[in-house]
Amino acid sequence: MSQPEKSMSIMVVDDSTMIQKIIKRELEAVGYTVHCFGDGMEAMSALSWMEDPPDLITLDIDMPKMDGFMACEYLRRKEEEGLFADKGRGPIPVLFVSANDTIKNRRRGFSLGSLNFIAKPFGPGDISAAVNDVLRPLGRFDGMNALVVDDSAVVRQMIGRCVNKMGAAYCEAENGKEALQLLNEKLDEIDLLIVDFTMPQMKGDELVRHLRKMEGGARLPALFVSAAGDTHDILNMFRSGATDYLQKPFITEELQARIGVHFEARKYMLELEELNRNLYERAVYDGLTRLHNKRYLLDNLDRSFSLAIRSDEELCCIFFDIDFFKKVNDTCGHQFGDYVLRILGTLVKENIRSGDLAVRYGGEEFVIVMPRTNLSSAAKFGERFRRIVEEYSFEDGTIKRPVTISLGVSSLQEHEATGPASLLEFADQALYRAKEAGRNQLAIYQR
Repeated sequence: MSQPEKSMSIMVVDDSTMIQKIIKRELEAVGYTVHCFGDGMEAMSALSWMEDPPDLITLDIDMPKMDGFMACEYLRRKEEEGLFADKGRGPIPVLFVSANDTIKNRRRGFSLGSLNFIAKPFGPGDISAAVNDVLRPLGRFDGMNALVVDDSAVVRQMIGRCVNKMGAAYCEAENGKEALQLLNEKLDEIDLLIVDFTMPQMKGDELVRHLRKMEGGARLPALFVSAAGDTHDILNMFRSGATDYLQKPFITEELQARIGVHFEARKYMLELEELNRNLYERAVYDGLTRLHNKRYLLDNLDRSFSLAIRSDEELCCIFFDIDFFKKVNDTCGHQFGDYVLRILGTLVKENIRSGDLAVRYGGEEFVIVMPRTNLSSAAKFGERFRRIVEEYSFEDGTIKRPVTISLGVSSLQEHEATGPASLLEFADQALYRAKEAGRNQLAIYQR
Protein backbone atom coordinates (compact mmCIF):
# COMPACT_ATOMS: atom_id res chain seq x y z
CA MET A 1 0.00 0.00 0.00
CA SER A 2 1.43 3.36 -0.99
CA GLN A 3 2.49 6.01 1.51
CA PRO A 4 0.36 9.13 2.01
CA GLU A 5 1.90 12.23 0.45
CA LYS A 6 2.11 13.89 3.88
CA SER A 7 1.89 12.64 7.44
CA MET A 8 -1.70 13.02 8.59
CA SER A 9 -2.80 12.39 12.14
CA ILE A 10 -5.35 9.84 13.32
CA MET A 11 -7.00 9.75 16.78
CA VAL A 12 -7.74 6.15 17.80
CA VAL A 13 -10.27 5.79 20.64
CA ASP A 14 -10.79 2.29 22.05
CA ASP A 15 -10.88 0.86 25.58
CA SER A 16 -8.84 -2.16 24.46
CA THR A 17 -5.10 -1.49 24.53
CA MET A 18 -4.61 -4.48 22.24
CA ILE A 19 -6.96 -2.98 19.61
CA GLN A 20 -5.18 0.37 20.02
CA LYS A 21 -1.81 -1.27 19.31
CA ILE A 22 -3.14 -3.20 16.28
CA ILE A 23 -4.68 -0.09 14.72
CA LYS A 24 -1.70 2.10 15.60
CA ARG A 25 0.78 -0.36 14.07
CA GLU A 26 -1.24 -0.72 10.86
CA LEU A 27 -1.76 3.02 10.33
CA GLU A 28 1.83 3.96 11.20
CA ALA A 29 3.02 1.35 8.69
CA VAL A 30 1.38 3.36 5.91
CA GLY A 31 2.69 6.69 7.14
CA TYR A 32 0.05 8.13 9.46
CA THR A 33 0.74 9.69 12.87
CA VAL A 34 -1.46 7.99 15.50
CA HIS A 35 -2.64 9.20 18.96
CA CYS A 36 -4.44 6.58 21.11
CA PHE A 37 -7.01 7.15 23.89
CA GLY A 38 -8.85 4.69 26.15
CA ASP A 39 -12.34 6.24 26.23
CA GLY A 40 -14.42 8.99 24.69
CA MET A 41 -14.08 11.44 27.58
CA GLU A 42 -10.29 11.25 27.51
CA ALA A 43 -10.26 11.74 23.74
CA MET A 44 -12.67 14.68 23.75
CA SER A 45 -10.71 16.38 26.53
CA ALA A 46 -7.53 15.97 24.50
CA LEU A 47 -9.06 17.83 21.56
CA SER A 48 -9.06 21.05 23.60
CA TRP A 49 -5.28 21.02 24.05
CA MET A 50 -4.14 19.43 20.78
CA GLU A 51 -2.29 22.00 18.68
CA ASP A 52 -3.78 20.61 15.46
CA PRO A 53 -7.01 18.63 15.25
CA PRO A 54 -6.70 15.09 13.91
CA ASP A 55 -7.47 14.42 10.26
CA LEU A 56 -9.71 11.50 11.26
CA ILE A 57 -11.01 9.76 14.41
CA THR A 58 -11.73 6.06 14.86
CA LEU A 59 -14.25 5.47 17.66
CA ASP A 60 -15.21 2.27 19.43
CA ILE A 61 -18.91 2.28 20.41
CA ASP A 62 -18.91 0.42 23.73
CA MET A 63 -16.52 2.24 26.11
CA PRO A 64 -16.72 3.30 29.79
CA LYS A 65 -17.37 6.91 30.90
CA MET A 66 -18.32 8.12 27.40
CA ASP A 67 -19.17 5.69 24.61
CA GLY A 68 -18.46 6.30 20.92
CA PHE A 69 -21.85 7.73 20.06
CA MET A 70 -21.76 10.13 23.03
CA ALA A 71 -18.23 11.19 22.07
CA CYS A 72 -19.27 11.84 18.49
CA GLU A 73 -22.32 13.83 19.62
CA TYR A 74 -20.09 15.90 21.90
CA LEU A 75 -17.63 16.47 19.05
CA ARG A 76 -20.36 17.66 16.68
CA ARG A 77 -21.77 20.06 19.30
CA LYS A 78 -18.33 21.56 19.88
CA GLU A 79 -17.78 21.92 16.13
CA GLU A 80 -21.09 23.77 15.83
CA GLU A 81 -19.92 26.07 18.65
CA GLY A 82 -16.80 26.93 16.66
CA LEU A 83 -14.25 24.33 17.72
CA PHE A 84 -11.48 24.30 15.08
CA ALA A 85 -13.22 27.14 13.20
CA ASP A 86 -9.93 29.04 13.09
CA LYS A 87 -8.36 26.05 11.32
CA GLY A 88 -10.61 26.59 8.30
CA ARG A 89 -11.87 23.00 8.21
CA GLY A 90 -15.19 21.20 8.28
CA PRO A 91 -16.32 18.40 10.61
CA ILE A 92 -13.68 15.81 11.46
CA PRO A 93 -14.40 12.52 9.67
CA VAL A 94 -15.26 9.68 12.06
CA LEU A 95 -15.05 5.91 11.55
CA PHE A 96 -16.81 3.64 14.07
CA VAL A 97 -14.94 0.42 14.92
CA SER A 98 -17.07 -1.97 16.94
CA ALA A 99 -18.18 -5.55 17.48
CA ASN A 100 -21.72 -4.23 17.86
CA ASP A 101 -22.40 -4.09 14.11
CA THR A 102 -26.13 -3.56 13.51
CA ILE A 103 -28.14 -1.59 10.96
CA LYS A 104 -29.47 0.53 13.83
CA ASN A 105 -25.94 1.44 14.94
CA ARG A 106 -24.82 2.10 11.38
CA ARG A 107 -27.75 4.46 10.84
CA ARG A 108 -27.10 6.23 14.10
CA GLY A 109 -23.47 6.59 13.14
CA PHE A 110 -24.47 8.04 9.79
CA SER A 111 -26.73 10.60 11.47
CA LEU A 112 -23.64 11.77 13.41
CA GLY A 113 -21.59 12.18 10.25
CA SER A 114 -19.73 8.87 10.37
CA LEU A 115 -18.25 7.82 7.03
CA ASN A 116 -17.80 4.11 7.68
CA PHE A 117 -18.46 1.32 10.15
CA ILE A 118 -15.77 -1.33 10.61
CA ALA A 119 -16.91 -4.49 12.31
CA LYS A 120 -14.73 -6.32 14.83
CA PRO A 121 -12.94 -8.60 14.37
CA PHE A 122 -11.36 -6.90 11.37
CA GLY A 123 -8.66 -8.35 9.16
CA PRO A 124 -5.18 -7.08 8.28
CA GLY A 125 -5.41 -3.98 6.09
CA ASP A 126 -9.11 -3.29 6.81
CA ILE A 127 -8.43 -0.24 8.99
CA SER A 128 -5.81 1.35 6.74
CA ALA A 129 -7.99 0.72 3.67
CA ALA A 130 -10.97 2.43 5.33
CA VAL A 131 -8.86 5.40 6.45
CA ASN A 132 -7.29 5.76 3.01
CA ASP A 133 -10.74 5.64 1.42
CA VAL A 134 -11.61 8.79 3.37
CA LEU A 135 -8.32 10.69 3.33
CA ARG A 136 -6.92 9.49 0.01
CA PRO A 137 -9.88 8.57 -2.21
CA LEU A 138 -9.35 6.61 -5.41
CA GLY A 139 -10.17 8.19 -8.74
CA ARG A 140 -13.08 5.99 -9.81
CA PHE A 141 -15.10 9.04 -10.81
CA ASP A 142 -12.32 11.53 -11.45
CA GLY A 143 -13.62 14.67 -13.14
CA MET A 144 -17.21 14.19 -11.96
CA ASN A 145 -18.95 16.67 -9.65
CA ALA A 146 -21.93 16.59 -7.29
CA LEU A 147 -23.93 19.48 -5.86
CA VAL A 148 -24.90 18.71 -2.24
CA VAL A 149 -27.84 20.74 -0.90
CA ASP A 150 -28.81 20.46 2.77
CA ASP A 151 -29.43 22.98 5.56
CA SER A 152 -27.18 20.94 7.89
CA ALA A 153 -23.46 21.65 7.49
CA VAL A 154 -22.62 18.30 9.10
CA VAL A 155 -24.76 16.39 6.60
CA ARG A 156 -23.31 18.35 3.67
CA GLN A 157 -19.78 17.60 4.79
CA MET A 158 -20.55 13.95 5.43
CA ILE A 159 -22.20 13.44 2.03
CA GLY A 160 -19.41 15.44 0.42
CA ARG A 161 -16.81 13.14 1.93
CA CYS A 162 -18.70 10.14 0.57
CA VAL A 163 -18.53 11.78 -2.86
CA ASN A 164 -14.81 12.48 -2.39
CA LYS A 165 -14.27 8.89 -1.29
CA MET A 166 -15.42 7.80 -4.75
CA GLY A 167 -12.93 10.13 -6.43
CA ALA A 168 -15.41 12.85 -7.39
CA ALA A 169 -15.56 16.48 -6.32
CA TYR A 170 -18.49 18.37 -4.84
CA CYS A 171 -19.81 21.84 -4.16
CA GLU A 172 -22.46 22.65 -1.58
CA ALA A 173 -25.42 24.90 -0.84
CA GLU A 174 -27.41 25.26 2.37
CA ASN A 175 -30.81 25.83 0.75
CA GLY A 176 -32.65 25.54 -2.55
CA LYS A 177 -32.33 29.21 -3.44
CA GLU A 178 -28.55 29.14 -3.13
CA ALA A 179 -28.42 25.86 -5.05
CA LEU A 180 -30.55 27.29 -7.88
CA GLN A 181 -28.05 30.09 -8.35
CA LEU A 182 -25.22 27.56 -8.56
CA LEU A 183 -27.16 25.50 -11.10
CA ASN A 184 -27.78 28.60 -13.22
CA GLU A 185 -24.07 29.43 -13.15
CA LYS A 186 -22.52 26.01 -13.79
CA LEU A 187 -25.08 23.36 -14.67
CA ASP A 188 -22.70 21.91 -17.27
CA GLU A 189 -20.14 21.17 -14.55
CA ILE A 190 -22.50 19.19 -12.29
CA ASP A 191 -23.13 15.45 -12.74
CA LEU A 192 -25.38 14.69 -9.75
CA LEU A 193 -27.69 16.72 -7.52
CA ILE A 194 -28.02 15.38 -3.95
CA VAL A 195 -30.73 17.39 -2.23
CA ASP A 196 -32.67 17.43 1.05
CA PHE A 197 -36.45 17.77 0.82
CA THR A 198 -37.22 20.15 3.70
CA MET A 199 -35.09 23.32 3.67
CA PRO A 200 -35.61 27.03 4.36
CA GLN A 201 -36.20 29.55 1.53
CA MET A 202 -36.72 26.87 -1.14
CA LYS A 203 -37.59 23.19 -0.62
CA GLY A 204 -35.97 20.41 -2.56
CA ASP A 205 -38.97 19.62 -4.78
CA GLU A 206 -39.24 23.27 -5.86
CA LEU A 207 -35.53 23.33 -6.69
CA VAL A 208 -35.83 20.21 -8.85
CA ARG A 209 -38.84 21.66 -10.69
CA HIS A 210 -36.71 24.68 -11.62
CA LEU A 211 -33.90 22.34 -12.63
CA ARG A 212 -36.09 20.33 -15.00
CA LYS A 213 -37.06 23.52 -16.87
CA MET A 214 -33.42 24.46 -17.54
CA GLU A 215 -31.75 23.63 -20.82
CA GLY A 216 -29.88 20.40 -20.09
CA GLY A 217 -31.47 20.11 -16.65
CA ALA A 218 -33.90 17.35 -17.59
CA ARG A 219 -31.10 14.77 -17.75
CA LEU A 220 -29.27 15.62 -14.53
CA PRO A 221 -29.88 12.88 -11.90
CA ALA A 222 -31.43 14.21 -8.68
CA LEU A 223 -31.08 12.06 -5.53
CA PHE A 224 -33.29 13.16 -2.63
CA VAL A 225 -31.96 12.40 0.87
CA SER A 226 -34.55 13.28 3.48
CA ALA A 227 -36.00 12.37 6.84
CA ALA A 228 -39.44 12.96 5.33
CA GLY A 229 -41.07 9.54 5.21
CA ASP A 230 -44.64 10.66 4.53
CA THR A 231 -46.06 9.13 1.34
CA HIS A 232 -47.35 12.53 0.19
CA ASP A 233 -43.87 14.08 0.54
CA ILE A 234 -42.23 11.19 -1.29
CA LEU A 235 -44.73 11.50 -4.13
CA ASN A 236 -44.00 15.23 -4.33
CA MET A 237 -40.31 14.46 -4.70
CA PHE A 238 -40.89 12.17 -7.67
CA ARG A 239 -43.54 14.41 -9.22
CA SER A 240 -41.02 17.23 -9.18
CA GLY A 241 -38.56 15.11 -11.16
CA ALA A 242 -36.58 13.13 -8.58
CA THR A 243 -34.45 10.31 -9.96
CA ASP A 244 -34.06 8.52 -6.64
CA TYR A 245 -34.91 8.82 -2.93
CA LEU A 246 -33.10 7.70 0.21
CA GLN A 247 -34.57 8.19 3.67
CA LYS A 248 -32.47 9.49 6.57
CA PRO A 249 -30.91 8.07 8.62
CA PHE A 250 -29.20 5.59 6.33
CA ILE A 251 -25.88 3.81 6.34
CA THR A 252 -22.88 5.13 4.44
CA GLU A 253 -22.61 2.06 2.23
CA GLU A 254 -26.18 2.58 1.02
CA LEU A 255 -25.53 6.23 0.19
CA GLN A 256 -22.31 5.39 -1.63
CA ALA A 257 -24.05 2.65 -3.59
CA ARG A 258 -26.74 5.10 -4.75
CA ILE A 259 -24.17 7.75 -5.62
CA GLY A 260 -22.15 5.16 -7.54
CA VAL A 261 -25.19 4.03 -9.54
CA HIS A 262 -26.04 7.58 -10.59
CA PHE A 263 -22.44 8.53 -11.37
CA GLU A 264 -22.09 5.39 -13.48
CA ALA A 265 -25.31 6.16 -15.35
CA ARG A 266 -24.26 9.77 -15.88
CA LYS A 267 -20.82 8.68 -17.04
CA TYR A 268 -22.35 6.22 -19.51
CA MET A 269 -24.76 8.88 -20.83
CA LEU A 270 -21.95 11.42 -21.33
CA GLU A 271 -19.80 8.82 -23.08
CA LEU A 272 -22.73 7.87 -25.32
CA GLU A 273 -23.34 11.53 -26.18
CA GLU A 274 -19.65 11.98 -26.98
CA LEU A 275 -19.72 8.86 -29.16
CA ASN A 276 -22.77 10.16 -31.02
CA ARG A 277 -21.09 13.55 -31.51
CA ASN A 278 -18.00 11.85 -32.87
CA LEU A 279 -20.06 9.69 -35.22
CA TYR A 280 -21.99 12.75 -36.40
CA GLU A 281 -18.81 14.73 -36.98
CA ARG A 282 -17.28 11.88 -38.92
CA ALA A 283 -20.44 11.72 -41.03
CA VAL A 284 -20.66 15.44 -41.89
CA TYR A 285 -17.14 16.86 -41.46
CA ASP A 286 -13.98 16.39 -43.49
CA GLY A 287 -11.34 15.05 -41.14
CA LEU A 288 -8.43 16.87 -42.80
CA THR A 289 -9.75 20.42 -43.28
CA ARG A 290 -12.50 20.36 -40.58
CA LEU A 291 -14.88 21.85 -43.15
CA HIS A 292 -18.22 20.18 -43.85
CA ASN A 293 -18.12 17.40 -46.42
CA LYS A 294 -19.96 16.73 -49.68
CA ARG A 295 -22.64 14.67 -47.94
CA TYR A 296 -23.50 17.57 -45.65
CA LEU A 297 -23.60 19.98 -48.62
CA LEU A 298 -26.03 17.80 -50.56
CA ASP A 299 -28.23 17.37 -47.48
CA ASN A 300 -28.39 21.11 -46.76
CA LEU A 301 -28.23 22.79 -50.17
CA ASP A 302 -31.81 21.72 -50.91
CA ARG A 303 -32.93 23.51 -47.75
CA SER A 304 -30.96 26.66 -48.54
CA PHE A 305 -32.24 26.71 -52.12
CA SER A 306 -35.89 26.24 -51.05
CA LEU A 307 -35.58 28.97 -48.41
CA ALA A 308 -34.13 31.38 -50.96
CA ILE A 309 -37.00 30.65 -53.39
CA ARG A 310 -39.68 31.14 -50.71
CA SER A 311 -38.09 34.35 -49.45
CA ASP A 312 -37.30 35.65 -52.94
CA GLU A 313 -33.68 36.09 -51.88
CA GLU A 314 -30.45 35.57 -53.72
CA LEU A 315 -28.22 32.53 -53.27
CA CYS A 316 -24.73 32.27 -54.75
CA CYS A 317 -22.29 29.40 -55.06
CA ILE A 318 -18.50 29.47 -55.44
CA PHE A 319 -16.75 26.36 -56.73
CA PHE A 320 -12.94 26.41 -56.53
CA ASP A 321 -9.99 24.07 -56.60
CA ILE A 322 -6.20 24.17 -56.18
CA ASP A 323 -4.23 24.78 -59.34
CA PHE A 324 -1.94 21.91 -60.38
CA PHE A 325 -2.55 20.10 -57.10
CA LYS A 326 -1.40 16.76 -58.56
CA LYS A 327 1.94 18.37 -59.32
CA VAL A 328 2.14 19.64 -55.72
CA ASN A 329 1.65 16.08 -54.45
CA ASP A 330 4.06 14.56 -56.98
CA THR A 331 6.91 17.02 -56.37
CA CYS A 332 6.46 17.85 -52.68
CA GLY A 333 4.86 14.67 -51.37
CA HIS A 334 1.40 13.89 -50.03
CA GLN A 335 2.30 15.15 -46.55
CA PHE A 336 2.86 18.65 -47.92
CA GLY A 337 -0.30 18.27 -49.99
CA ASP A 338 -2.29 17.51 -46.83
CA TYR A 339 -0.69 20.53 -45.19
CA VAL A 340 -1.89 22.74 -48.08
CA LEU A 341 -5.42 21.37 -47.75
CA ARG A 342 -5.47 21.98 -43.98
CA ILE A 343 -4.24 25.56 -44.39
CA LEU A 344 -6.77 26.21 -47.14
CA GLY A 345 -9.55 24.93 -44.87
CA THR A 346 -8.38 27.31 -42.13
CA LEU A 347 -8.26 30.27 -44.55
CA VAL A 348 -11.79 29.53 -45.73
CA LYS A 349 -13.15 29.37 -42.16
CA GLU A 350 -11.40 32.61 -41.24
CA ASN A 351 -12.86 34.56 -44.17
CA ILE A 352 -16.43 33.38 -44.70
CA ARG A 353 -19.39 34.85 -42.84
CA SER A 354 -21.22 33.01 -40.07
CA GLY A 355 -24.17 32.20 -42.34
CA ASP A 356 -22.08 30.83 -45.22
CA LEU A 357 -21.48 27.13 -45.78
CA ALA A 358 -17.95 25.99 -46.66
CA VAL A 359 -17.37 22.43 -47.87
CA ARG A 360 -14.52 20.25 -49.04
CA TYR A 361 -16.29 18.74 -52.01
CA GLY A 362 -13.63 16.14 -52.67
CA GLY A 363 -9.90 15.96 -53.37
CA GLU A 364 -8.73 19.53 -53.98
CA GLU A 365 -12.25 20.85 -54.74
CA PHE A 366 -14.13 23.21 -52.44
CA VAL A 367 -17.59 24.82 -52.42
CA ILE A 368 -18.83 27.93 -50.63
CA VAL A 369 -22.59 28.58 -50.48
CA MET A 370 -23.49 32.21 -49.74
CA PRO A 371 -27.14 32.92 -48.79
CA ARG A 372 -28.59 36.43 -49.24
CA THR A 373 -25.60 37.45 -51.36
CA ASN A 374 -25.87 38.90 -54.87
CA LEU A 375 -23.60 37.89 -57.72
CA SER A 376 -21.44 41.02 -57.53
CA SER A 377 -20.74 40.59 -53.81
CA ALA A 378 -19.99 36.88 -54.21
CA ALA A 379 -17.54 37.63 -57.04
CA LYS A 380 -15.82 40.32 -54.95
CA PHE A 381 -15.45 37.90 -52.06
CA GLY A 382 -14.09 35.19 -54.41
CA GLU A 383 -11.51 37.56 -55.90
CA ARG A 384 -10.41 38.75 -52.46
CA PHE A 385 -10.07 35.15 -51.29
CA ARG A 386 -8.06 34.26 -54.41
CA ARG A 387 -5.55 37.00 -53.53
CA ILE A 388 -5.37 35.81 -49.91
CA VAL A 389 -4.37 32.32 -51.06
CA GLU A 390 -1.95 33.65 -53.67
CA GLU A 391 -0.17 35.82 -51.09
CA TYR A 392 -0.08 33.21 -48.33
CA SER A 393 3.30 31.61 -47.59
CA PHE A 394 2.72 27.86 -47.72
CA GLU A 395 5.68 26.53 -45.76
CA ASP A 396 5.62 23.49 -43.48
CA GLY A 397 9.13 23.90 -42.08
CA THR A 398 10.89 21.90 -44.78
CA ILE A 399 9.13 22.85 -48.02
CA LYS A 400 7.95 26.24 -49.27
CA ARG A 401 5.82 26.51 -52.40
CA PRO A 402 3.36 29.09 -53.83
CA VAL A 403 -0.23 27.89 -54.17
CA THR A 404 -3.04 29.39 -56.26
CA ILE A 405 -6.69 28.60 -56.81
CA SER A 406 -9.23 28.97 -59.63
CA LEU A 407 -12.85 29.87 -58.88
CA GLY A 408 -16.24 29.77 -60.56
CA VAL A 409 -19.30 31.69 -59.35
CA SER A 410 -23.01 31.10 -60.02
CA SER A 411 -26.22 32.83 -58.90
CA LEU A 412 -29.74 31.54 -58.34
CA GLN A 413 -31.48 34.65 -59.67
CA GLU A 414 -28.98 35.96 -62.22
CA HIS A 415 -28.51 32.57 -63.85
CA GLU A 416 -32.04 31.26 -63.24
CA ALA A 417 -30.91 28.06 -61.56
CA THR A 418 -33.77 25.56 -61.51
CA GLY A 419 -32.48 23.64 -58.50
CA PRO A 420 -29.51 23.02 -56.21
CA ALA A 421 -27.88 20.68 -58.73
CA SER A 422 -27.97 23.29 -61.50
CA LEU A 423 -26.58 25.98 -59.17
CA LEU A 424 -23.61 23.71 -58.41
CA GLU A 425 -23.25 22.75 -62.06
CA PHE A 426 -23.19 26.41 -63.18
CA ALA A 427 -20.42 27.19 -60.65
CA ASP A 428 -18.46 24.12 -61.80
CA GLN A 429 -18.74 25.21 -65.44
CA ALA A 430 -17.50 28.68 -64.50
CA LEU A 431 -14.55 27.08 -62.69
CA TYR A 432 -13.73 25.14 -65.84
CA ARG A 433 -13.68 28.40 -67.80
CA ALA A 434 -11.29 29.95 -65.26
CA LYS A 435 -8.91 27.01 -65.60
CA GLU A 436 -9.13 27.10 -69.39
CA ALA A 437 -8.27 30.80 -69.29
CA GLY A 438 -5.00 30.16 -67.49
CA ARG A 439 -5.88 29.40 -63.81
CA ASN A 440 -5.37 31.60 -60.72
CA GLN A 441 -8.46 33.61 -61.60
CA LEU A 442 -12.21 33.83 -61.08
CA ALA A 443 -14.90 33.34 -63.70
CA ILE A 444 -18.64 34.00 -63.55
CA TYR A 445 -21.03 31.56 -65.18
CA GLN A 446 -22.28 32.60 -68.57
CA ARG A 447 -25.41 31.16 -70.09
